[in-house]
Amino acid sequence: MSHDHGAATQLPSPQGELSLPAALAVVLLYAAAIYLPFLGGGSRTLTRHEVLISHPALQVLENGDWLIPHYTGRPWVDKPPLITWVTAGLFALTGGCNEVAARLPAALSAVALCVLIAALTARFYGNRAGLLAGLVQASCVYMYMQGRLGEIDMPFAVLVAGAHAPLLWHWGKGEQRLSALGAWTFHVMVGLAVLAKGPLGAILPVATVLCFCVFQRALWPLRAALLTPALFASVAIGLSWHVAVVTRLGWFGFERLWYTYFARAAGLHHLGSQNPLLYFYTIPWLVLPWSIVLLAGARTLARDAWPRSAWRERVLWAWLLGGLVVLTLTAFKHKHYCIPILPPLSILCGRLLAEHVERLGRVAQRLQFVAFAVALAAFTAVSGWTMPARDHRRETVAFVRDAVAAVPSGEPLYLVGLAQSAVYVYVPRPCAYADTPEELARAAERADGPVWVLTTRANVDAGAAAGLAMDVARVEPPRRKLPEGEALVLGRLRIASREDAATEERRDGGT
Repeated sequence: MSHDHGAATQLPSPQGELSLPAALAVVLLYAAAIYLPFLGGGSRTLTRHEVLISHPALQVLENGDWLIPHYTGRPWVDKPPLITWVTAGLFALTGGCNEVAARLPAALSAVALCVLIAALTARFYGNRAGLLAGLVQASCVYMYMQGRLGEIDMPFAVLVAGAHAPLLWHWGKGEQRLSALGAWTFHVMVGLAVLAKGPLGAILPVATVLCFCVFQRALWPLRAALLTPALFASVAIGLSWHVAVVTRLGWFGFERLWYTYFARAAGLHHLGSQNPLLYFYTIPWLVLPWSIVLLAGARTLARDAWPRSAWRERVLWAWLLGGLVVLTLTAFKHKHYCIPILPPLSILCGRLLAEHVERLGRVAQRLQFVAFAVALAAFTAVSGWTMPARDHRRETVAFVRDAVAAVPSGEPLYLVGLAQSAVYVYVPRPCAYADTPEELARAAERADGPVWVLTTRANVDAGAAAGLAMDVARVEPPRRKLPEGEALVLGRLRIASREDAATEERRDGGT
C-alpha cells in the first residue's frame, strides 16, 4: 500500500460501494437502533453512578444555582458541570427527572461518535471502510457499556474525538499545519472536554500531539496545535468554571478541585491506586468482538505504521498510545477512563475489514453482515429483556415512592447517610439531607414538630448508639440482592434523651 503523505491513499472502490452520505446514514441508523431504545425506567432504573449527574441536575432546577451544582444540598464540584447542565436542561424540557432524559446525552453522544469515526475513516480509506468502521464503533463492548448510561464518559469521549478530528483530518494527509477552522475546532472541543471531565480533557489531546512529535521527530505538530489564537478558546472554556469555583467557594473549592484531580492522579485520593497494567489487559475485552480482527491484522498494522510517511496511521497510534501512557502513569485507574483513546482502533479495524472484502468479495460481506446483525440482536435482547429482568433497584424505587407518600406533607423528611445512592432522584417530594447522627440530631432540635427519616437499617443501629431512636413506619422487604444492613427504613425520629426527660417530667407532675 502506498504511503504518499501528500495525498490520502484510499482502498480501491469496488463496484456497488455506497456513497458517503448513504454509508453515514447506515451507521446512524445502526447506532441509533442500539443506543436509543429501552432507555426509560420501564427498562432500567437509574444506577448510583448515574445519580451523580441526575441528582445535581435536579438540584440545579430546584435552587437555580447553575454555577455551582449541588449534591444532597452541598456544593458538588468533584465533577465539572457541562453534562449536569445539559441534563438539567433536558429535565426542564421534559417536566422533571426521568431515565430517558438522564441517558439521552450519552446515547446521542454514542451515535455521534459512530458517525464521526465513519466520516474520518472514509476520508482516508474509502466509503466502505468508513461504513465498516462506524459499525465497528457502534458494536464494541465499551460503547454498549457506557453509551446507554447517564454518565459523563460517552459525552467526554465524543468531545475528545472531536478534538482529534482536525488533527487527523489535516496531519493524516501530510499537512504540517491546522487550518483556522481546524485549530478553533480543536481548542473548542478541548475546552468543552475540560468542562465535562476536568484537566484530562486537555491532557489526552496534548498527549497525542506530543506522541506524534516523537513519531515524526519534529516539533511542528506542537507549534501547529498550540501556537494559535484559537488557544484562547480552550483556556477560556476550560478554566472559566474552575476559576469561578475558587472565587466563590474559596479554599474549600480549591481543596476539592485539587483532591479530585491531582490527589487522585497521584494516588493520594481515598480511592487509592490500581495495577499499572490495568489498561493493557482491559482494552482487549473492551474492544470485543473486534479486538480479534485487530489481533489477526496486527502485523499488517505495525508494518504500515512504520514508514515516516505513514502520517495517518501515526496520528491514529499517537491518539491511542499517547493517552495510554498518561493513563498508565496515573495512580488511580478505572476501565472506563480509557474509552476516549479507543476510537482509532475502530478506524484501523474498519480498514482491515474493508481489505477483507477486497480479498474475499461477497463471502466476506456476508460474514460481516451476519456479525453486525448478531451484535445488534444481542444488544437489543440485553437492553429490552435481560437488563430489565435483572434490575434489582426497581423494588427499592417502588418502596421509596410508596413509603414517602405516607409522610404528611407539612412535616420535614430527611434522607440520612445514603451517600452515593440511586434513591435520591426517586423521592417524590422536597427533602433535606444529613450524613451523621449528630447532624440529624441538630436538625431535629431545631424542628417544631415530627421529623421523618429515610435511611438504612445499618444507620438506624448507628443512630441508636448516638442517642437517636426511630419509630419505624415502613421497612423495605428483604430480597436476595439486598444485604440486610442496606434495606431502607422510614420512620419518625425520636431523640431518646429529650423525649425520655419529657416523659419523666410528666410522670413527676402527675405524682
